[in-house]
Amino acid sequence: MVKILVTIPHMDMKERFEKVTSKLKIPDNVSIELRHIFGTPQSLADNKDADIIVARGMTFDYLRTIFPDKHMIRIQLTSFDIFDALVRARDEFHPNKIGLCIHNQEIRTLGSLEELCRAKIELYDVWDEKSSHEVIEKGVAAGVDVFVAAGTICGFCDEKGLSRVHIETKDEAIDSAIRSAVSVAKTINMERMKSSLMYTILNNDEDSIIAVSEEGKVLAANNQAYRTFQVSTTERIIGQPVEKIYRKFNWKQTEKNNRIKASELIELKGKKYYIEYHPIIDDSTGSGTLIVTKSAEQIQETEIKIRQSLSEQGLTAKYTFDDIIGSSPAIKDNIRMARRYSRVDSNVLIMGETGTGKELFAHSIHQESSRSNEPFVALNCAALPENLLESELFGYEPGAFSGASKGGKIGLFELAHRGTIFLDEIGELPITLQAKLLRVLQEKEIRRIGSDRVKPIDVRVISATNINIEKQIEEGNFRSDLYYRLNLLDIVIPPLRERKEDVQDLVDFYLTRFACDMRRSIPRVSKGAARMLREYDWMGNVRELRNICEKLIVLNDTAEIGEEELCHLKIFKDYQKRVKKKSEKKEDYDEIYEQLQPRRKKQDIAKELGVSRTTLWRMAKRQEKLNHLGEYNE
Repeated sequence: MVKILVTIPHMDMKERFEKVTSKLKIPDNVSIELRHIFGTPQSLADNKDADIIVARGMTFDYLRTIFPDKHMIRIQLTSFDIFDALVRARDEFHPNKIGLCIHNQEIRTLGSLEELCRAKIELYDVWDEKSSHEVIEKGVAAGVDVFVAAGTICGFCDEKGLSRVHIETKDEAIDSAIRSAVSVAKTINMERMKSSLMYTILNNDEDSIIAVSEEGKVLAANNQAYRTFQVSTTERIIGQPVEKIYRKFNWKQTEKNNRIKASELIELKGKKYYIEYHPIIDDSTGSGTLIVTKSAEQIQETEIKIRQSLSEQGLTAKYTFDDIIGSSPAIKDNIRMARRYSRVDSNVLIMGETGTGKELFAHSIHQESSRSNEPFVALNCAALPENLLESELFGYEPGAFSGASKGGKIGLFELAHRGTIFLDEIGELPITLQAKLLRVLQEKEIRRIGSDRVKPIDVRVISATNINIEKQIEEGNFRSDLYYRLNLLDIVIPPLRERKEDVQDLVDFYLTRFACDMRRSIPRVSKGAARMLREYDWMGNVRELRNICEKLIVLNDTAEIGEEELCHLKIFKDYQKRVKKKSEKKEDYDEIYEQLQPRRKKQDIAKELGVSRTTLWRMAKRQEKLNHLGEYNE
């Protein structure tokens, strides 16, 4: 919808404006608002929602200064309009002196007009309200009998009780201005429709596309450009130098080569991309460059062949270290350590709360290892009952038990031969199966259920858990010898609430990803909303944040996600209550810890206080320091 604002210079003209407008055929996607505006009030700046403004005189001049980028149409004031007003002043007031108040007008026939009006004409230049008041004061001091002027000065004259004649605009001029505005509105709607269509086409393209002006400023960018070059949703890139997206773009090649298409191969965060620079030449909009970025075809084809071969068996790793989002020291250390683990074949145990990304690390270690071209097999140990779990892991022979497949079944360890097996939720593995798994790890061979033969296997084991296995060992629920076999190399992934630096990176990634998937514009995140997201506890870690980002894209239709949009979500309402409760509770932490210390385990105290064991350790150190200072002072 295109909005046209038509300003009425004087209330006496209101009916004429309404009459002219009623005769026009206005399209459904165009709205016209008629509004009487006296002078140049500050409230004129509130008309930001108007796409086109129609005005006259100093109101037009003032609006043009505060809205330089809007479509402005002037209601023309003609010499005939001025002539008619002077004649009316002569006939109605029979003045000796007339004050003619107009802006930036040169009247060469002033002497003839004075002769016609049988009066002296004082010509005053007016351009705003301040100059209008000054002109009236000068005119009164000079003995002006009647002022001939536009709406603003006439209004001031009415306030002071001075004689005046309003220079009225002919209906033809009003009609012409409003018709021009409607015509411009149709053009704007057409351009918006084309722009929307083009935007839809661009965002359905798998390539990154960026349009650049001849000055190197970004004119447009599709969703894939945000994704490829990892542009934050908090940044505004339209109108900015293209180097803000990627500083090594060589877009000037097309100009140097007489607007001939150019290309180059680049490496971005370990991946190779093929960039094409297409010249844009348009007589109406000027020249520019279209930058199209694609994944290198040869690398892509090779990757597709490898993945297609393995995916037929469902034995592929989906993620790499590039898929692990975060810039915090903790996550960088984890990645650095995991990369080192990738170079060897030792078993790895990944520990961390639910939703921290343990599976991503398992996939990534396999992808970067010497086994990357071999199978990657994953199993959730908590997802199956014990009897099915054993057959899944080790397989069975035909007729091994009632209901067994006639052809038998190959186990996951056999499927993972020469590759990697990922055992998620290893802490939930039944105690009876732990002994069998230990034997497989020690002997590097498996025996199918119902078989009397063993088969050698070469499998690397990566396991993960979100529970404290050491506590499970103490309680007799997990074998210590199996734990030490699995835990040759370990990674502890901290929860998201302990690495707040990663929150914005993850928000950028998921908002961009879901906007692309759903064919929507990528919303901008306000500073207040970014702060709320960063300060939230994220008990569900990255998985919870991912779900919230998806929900925001589904539910939000605005260009910006602010604090209000977040507060509509239930988790942030609950969070506000918890923050208040927690702030009250923190004051009593030291006292509670001192009371509980003699009779409770640290992990139980931490759980009751709602803090991590690291935080509890810091509290204990602080309490010891305070106690020591107290003894010293005594």
